[in-house]
Amino acid sequence: MSIRQKIQTVVSPLYNKVWHGPKGRLAAGIHKVCDDMPHKQRLMVVTVLLTAFVLIAFFVFGHACYKMGANHAYQQDSQFIEMLTEHDSSAFIQSKKKAYEDYMEGIDIQSDTIAHETAR
Repeated sequence: MSIRQKIQTVVSPLYNKVWHGPKGRLAAGIHKVCDDMPHKQRLMVVTVLLTAFVLIAFFVFGHACYKMGANHAYQQDSQFIEMLTEHDSSAFIQSKKKAYEDYMEGIDIQSDTIAHETAR
């Protein structure tokens, strides 16, 4: 007998006792309970369980998507911070500062124009 066969002869009864035995008893018990129920009650139970499953699946999927999106935003922020710390030359910082000031000036001009047009 090889070592593999010896291991199988030891593990197989244990595996059957731990997995197949309880699984079979549980399946038989569920079948008995379902067979004893009236048809409409069984339909209602199946509908409620399916609805619960779908809601839980949507929650898990939505939560995973939310966490991925939050992680993506965090990675973008950290990459931007790393980029700023890597380029410590004053010319780079001045160019970014000027671009930001130009952007903010454009917003101020738009808000002044909107305020002036609504005052008419």
